[in-house]
Amino acid sequence: MSRTDFLPYRQIHLDFHTSEAIPEIGADFDPDEFADTLVRAHVNSITCFARCHHGWIYYDTRLNPERRHPHLTRNLLKEQIDACHKRGIRAPIYTTVQWDHYTARAHPEWLLVEEDGRIAGTPPFEAGFYRWLNVNSPYVDFLKAHVRELLEMLPCDGFFFDIVQPIPSADPYTQEKMRAAGMDPANALQRARFALESLNDFKREMSAFVWSLNPACSIFFNAGHVGPRHRAVKDAYSHWELESLPSGGWGYQHFPVAMRYARTLGLDVMAHTGKFHTSWGDFHSFKNLAALQYECFRMIAMGAKCLIGDQLPPRGRIERHVYELIGQVYAEVEAKEPWCQGAKAISEIGVLTPEEFTGGSSRYLPESIKGATRMLEEGAHQFDILDSASDLSPYRVVILPDAIPVDDALAAKLQDYLDQGGALIASFESGLNPHSHDFALLAWGVELAGEGPRDREGRLVRGAVYPRGDYVDYLLPRGEIGRGLPPTEHVMYMRGMEVRALAGAETLADRILSYFDRTWEHFCSHRQTPSAG
Repeated sequence: MSRTDFLPYRQIHLDFHTSEAIPEIGADFDPDEFADTLVRAHVNSITCFARCHHGWIYYDTRLNPERRHPHLTRNLLKEQIDACHKRGIRAPIYTTVQWDHYTARAHPEWLLVEEDGRIAGTPPFEAGFYRWLNVNSPYVDFLKAHVRELLEMLPCDGFFFDIVQPIPSADPYTQEKMRAAGMDPANALQRARFALESLNDFKREMSAFVWSLNPACSIFFNAGHVGPRHRAVKDAYSHWELESLPSGGWGYQHFPVAMRYARTLGLDVMAHTGKFHTSWGDFHSFKNLAALQYECFRMIAMGAKCLIGDQLPPRGRIERHVYELIGQVYAEVEAKEPWCQGAKAISEIGVLTPEEFTGGSSRYLPESIKGATRMLEEGAHQFDILDSASDLSPYRVVILPDAIPVDDALAAKLQDYLDQGGALIASFESGLNPHSHDFALLAWGVELAGEGPRDREGRLVRGAVYPRGDYVDYLLPRGEIGRGLPPTEHVMYMRGMEVRALAGAETLADRILSYFDRTWEHFCSHRQTPSAG
């Protein structure tokens, strides 16, 4: 089997971050009960743990016996993999990268360091293993040896490398490597750039290392989110896994944004949710059936394979009730698979994401891409999310929501797209050149009339929310855009762009001014000043 056609539709990610203060680890594990429960739940792949965030290892390691969980009673990982393989269930291997409590205590010199010299992550007297390890330190040598041992000791379907994030650091190893690369360690922007570039180098190096030993092994590096920064390093991945637990901090708007982008990058996609009421580590909790159905059916509707997160109790006995819940959903997924295999999304609309310019993560996505996604989904439109490197030719319309700066290269690309018969929609500041001096294309049909007012702190008020409507616009809709609306002023609670229509442009709504903006010197009533007509 090649690493390009391996992804099953019904997968489990089995968490097992287990404290050394808990005894009899794996004492109740029964390999037949474990695997038969998965079969009954229609599961055909499960990610099992080699090493957890506590830093403990769950197999009979010869290389690092001191790291084997002190209360582990059996060769747990091997027994899990063997039992699954006997039943045709795939079993990729999990290992942690940047969170490892054992290593953080044993080698504090391998930790990332904040600009002020503090260790990045969990303070010394706070519960948690969230101290960040440095892939620019000798820690990488330990990781490679650990991975080599797994490949040599166990049948390895794939690797899930967890917690692989570009975290800027001021530690000595990073400073030395930045100087060698001609970069200034004291410059925050250069530290951020180096964090991403060096992390991408680590991914490529680790993937090449794994594939030199097992060319069919799947590989994914998890950061809780897949977005435009992943395009540059997709050669280090066999597939994408979109960690997105709606009730666990990601919210229900994260997955459709991530999925509609990831599926354009040419790799197979798996989507993560969880059986948890909240998020990872939520022991003895259950998501309601309707939510789990909705989340999984949405995955396959958008072209993703399904993965549900669970965690094994410390004594190792798989929880029957959890898999009764999962089985109800996966039985339905299995029945729908014939219509999903080989399916491709057919989208007429492309939406450029501001994440390329503003950044994004599992907990933060630009509001404009979430808003555009929500509007288009509610309107039942088929669309993909793109970046500036995407091919625009498949789309009848390309949308630039709110905050897409257009440099010379992107302007030329958009103009070529228009010349080939495409259409563009841009909102708010999208289409301005990178310096926000003016619009990059005449095709927008407008020119910048001015930057608009600033508030008492000197900030531009356009696009900002003021609780009492200090700065508003009034629009007078007419024609098609006014259908169903009374032909009178409608308040817009945020100030828009001040633009003038160019000759030949069609105006869909007129902007009407208020008497004045609301300030300490002049205000009217409780909130925004009324229209001056």
